[in-house]
Amino acid sequence: MSRLRLLLGWPGPLWVFPAAAALMAAGSFVATRSMLAADYVTWAAVSAAWHEQLWIPGSVAAAAAAALGAAYFPSSSPVALPLRPKVGEGLFLTHGLSLAFWLCLGHAVGLVPIEIAAARQATAGALALDVMVGLAGLVTLTLIGFCLGAAVRHWVIAPAVGLLAFAIMGLPNASLFAPIGLILPVRQFVTTPRFELNPPTTIFAVVASTAICLLAASLACWARSHGSVRSTGRPLLTWVAAVAALTAIAFAWRPELYVVDRPVAQMCQQVEDTEVCLHAANAPAMARTVNVVGRLRDAGLAPVLHRVTDFAVSDHDTPRPGEAFVDLDPGPLDRRFVAATIPDQVAFLVSEAMTLRTCSQPGRTVEGRDIAAVLQGRVLQLAGFDQLASTVAPAQPPSAAQKLTTMNAEQLIQFVQTNRQLVRSCLLSPASLP
Repeated sequence: MSRLRLLLGWPGPLWVFPAAAALMAAGSFVATRSMLAADYVTWAAVSAAWHEQLWIPGSVAAAAAAALGAAYFPSSSPVALPLRPKVGEGLFLTHGLSLAFWLCLGHAVGLVPIEIAAARQATAGALALDVMVGLAGLVTLTLIGFCLGAAVRHWVIAPAVGLLAFAIMGLPNASLFAPIGLILPVRQFVTTPRFELNPPTTIFAVVASTAICLLAASLACWARSHGSVRSTGRPLLTWVAAVAALTAIAFAWRPELYVVDRPVAQMCQQVEDTEVCLHAANAPAMARTVNVVGRLRDAGLAPVLHRVTDFAVSDHDTPRPGEAFVDLDPGPLDRRFVAATIPDQVAFLVSEAMTLRTCSQPGRTVEGRDIAAVLQGRVLQLAGFDQLASTVAPAQPPSAAQKLTTMNAEQLIQFVQTNRQLVRSCLLSPASLP
């Protein structure tokens, strides 16, 4: 009777489910709480959090599931006797999926604060396919842990599973192992409003998750069915082959995990002769960006700065003459960073694009680059970014460039106008200086 009860229902106390959900919610909240301190929250970041933030909480969930599997199906358990394959697979899938459901519920609850923040602050977009990838990935991690715990039946499997899951989900950070992101949820990709998940890769991830879950259940069933006359191991070999085939396809396919989200939603404003275009998701930064661009123009860049483009809306990868790309990061960033705020990011990227962008091209000299850096520093100083100016200025500026450090805004605008082509090409030399 005890054996039948265990086969039909959860073998442990029912409070384990809400407890697991509560712990998962806490883990997901801790993993994403820094996003609440961001300058503004975008739906792209919230969507990515559904799977990218599973690196640590997902590993812990897999370890906890393994511990439960080992604890509730020990060698002394009534189900330790040989099980028929069909009975065993159903048993482990039922219990593993029950636990996965509660963990997914906890994960969703833990992400509610940043979703509320996005609902209040985001100006474009919505939750995307990332939700499906995150849920499928968490179910996979849970089933793997639970079934391995039930198969090994020793507590040591819990930390081993957690560490292994953590290590494997970190591999996509290397380009060689990027296809692992097609199989497990963490893809190690910094998401911006420019990109969305590639739909075919999402379908592939769900199929791979299903195959891995069935493989995990078959493995646990095979491990617990030794001695049964019906234990042939054939289902296990079938799912091993299926997962191996999917893994081979992932590495052979190597698709782009993210594609440009079209149509691109953009908004533009004119700052005298300079056009400023940002992605609609970065609308909260538009007023500050326009203000900084105006200050940089007045500080000396007016003759060369014609367009500021958010990289999230650009249809080309290389900026055109007179164009500066800005890749806005609402953070939160460490305040010790050189450009930790939106105004600082815009000031640094725009001034650098107008003075130093071509300094790495062949034929440029170290002296020419140092002169360009002095020019950038003076522009930032006149625009009111003294800390940035002190950071970009060369430690030992050329003596010929000292005149630049004393020019006022009108003189600097005249100098840049006169030497516009030299400034854009990073070909300033002592001969071109006043």
